[in-house]
Amino acid sequence: MQNSPRPAAWERLLDGCFDSKHPRRTLWNLFADQRGRVFGAVALYVVKQTPASLMPLAVGMIVDVLTNGGAFSEILWIALGYFLLLLQNPFVHTTFVRLMSGALRHMQFNLRSALVERLQQLSITFYEEKQTSALQTKLLRDVDAIDGLCRHLMHTGLNGLLVMVYVTIIALVKQPLLALYFLVTVPAGVVLLKLFDRRFKEQYQAMRVETEQMNARVGEMLQMLPVTRAHGLESIETRSVRGVFERIRERGLQVDTLTEFFSSSSWFTFMCFQLACLVFSAWLVIHHRISIGDAVMYHAYFGMLIGAVQQFLSVFPAMAQGADAVRSLGEVLEAEQLERNDGKPSAPVPLRGEIVFENVSFSYPRGREVALQEISLQIKPGETIAFVGESGAGKSTLVNLAIGFRQPTAGKVLLDGHDLRELDLRTYRRQIGVVPQTTLLFNGTLRENVTYGLEKVTEDALWKVLADANLAEFVRALPKGLDTPLGESGAQLSGGQRQRVAIARALVRNPRLVILDEATSALDTESERLVQSALVRLTQGRTTLIVAHRFSTIRHAHRVVVLHGGKIVEQGTHAELMARERHFFRLAQLQSVTTEIPAAG
Repeated sequence: MQNSPRPAAWERLLDGCFDSKHPRRTLWNLFADQRGRVFGAVALYVVKQTPASLMPLAVGMIVDVLTNGGAFSEILWIALGYFLLLLQNPFVHTTFVRLMSGALRHMQFNLRSALVERLQQLSITFYEEKQTSALQTKLLRDVDAIDGLCRHLMHTGLNGLLVMVYVTIIALVKQPLLALYFLVTVPAGVVLLKLFDRRFKEQYQAMRVETEQMNARVGEMLQMLPVTRAHGLESIETRSVRGVFERIRERGLQVDTLTEFFSSSSWFTFMCFQLACLVFSAWLVIHHRISIGDAVMYHAYFGMLIGAVQQFLSVFPAMAQGADAVRSLGEVLEAEQLERNDGKPSAPVPLRGEIVFENVSFSYPRGREVALQEISLQIKPGETIAFVGESGAGKSTLVNLAIGFRQPTAGKVLLDGHDLRELDLRTYRRQIGVVPQTTLLFNGTLRENVTYGLEKVTEDALWKVLADANLAEFVRALPKGLDTPLGESGAQLSGGQRQRVAIARALVRNPRLVILDEATSALDTESERLVQSALVRLTQGRTTLIVAHRFSTIRHAHRVVVLHGGKIVEQGTHAELMARERHFFRLAQLQSVTTEIPAAG
């Protein structure tokens, strides 16, 4: 039997290797496929730092030669040995940086790849609870915080640890009594860490939350600019955003103060130790326990040791920030609202387009209202069904169930006889076309927006689609034709043009099922005429579900389904429902009165 391929490192992060409750273990797992590079980098760091670690030893040896009346040649031999140690540094350091940077860059790639994969797997309900800007912060800032922590550990932390090891070994060899004194500094550092541990965790978590809220608020401000400007609310909006900036300023000041107080406390503590070391080593010289050169060496080493312990302690704030970043990313990588498709059978290809709602009910989570109650409806292949009703009647929820964005609380939705919950929804959605009320376009060319996700679309096929969407004449008039950039969110296009691009995007997929959240509700008469004729061509011969806002646009529907309070209260053709003069008739009359009210002035 052939073995299945080993999953990529970023895939393993989605299969239990990422544990936000244990940040240290997770950091280790982040380098699962790069540990050879990491160990190689550590070994090279030890080699390249040897000259710096042995400098006090060389100075002490030269001082002893001078005080004992030794020959100058001895000094030259010491200098030559030290020069040979220095010679390796540029080459070893460059190799170390290449190995370390390669491991860190690969870790970033794996972590961001895992995040993007999980964001694509999460259900729509997850995004209803999270702000887009906050998710962007996790993907960018939190990954950078983990990268910064790892770099800090590989440079500052490793250097501090290495110096402590060198100093302790040399002291043990030359004067064990002084080595014991040196070792007192490490427990002192541990005590300092324990005193500040909880405060660091609290402050960095609060800072991260404030940063996410700031990014979300700034994103909201930019999105609302046209509304803000239209109502003359610039000063109010500016004051509101400044309030967010004020909160993060105050939080940042608290973090900075805590970090510097920790730093100054450790500096004061270890400078006292260094002063005591100076006095103690002088006492050893006076009592002929060590030489003057040894005293100089020990004092230099103790200065290095203090610097190393302070370096090691300086990693701690970065560790607190990195640990909080791991917990933050766990909100995405460990989220349970997953749409699970792997291992399920594919949807039929091609779809016939039959959709059946069997006694379907749906309730929103966390105690929200019941949206649908005992809906039973059969939609035949090629049939056009329009859903109408007041706001909150359940129209959009019913369509979301048909797409598979949501799962019924009770009952089931059948596609060509198959329960949607049992199918790989990705294979189903590749055969449907969705035209939302608000068209979503990205900052690319018109061609890229129309063929989004498709690799092989011929020019002839593309121009036929544009013609069917009433876009061909408009595109030919553009200076770069299909390769014209549309700007952010299609800012270069009018509302009607954006809707026709959305229709072209649906048409180019040749879908068997079309979902329309009516695309004409906010258009002028001419744009509506062009879009409506394009929609007729899009829906021809295809099963079509329409969430209707303008009743005048659904006269061609085979059936109109009227929803009220989450239940079907009427269904039939437009003419039949108008003739009955019941719920649909009253809604149509109300809409007719509303549209006939003349504009003020």
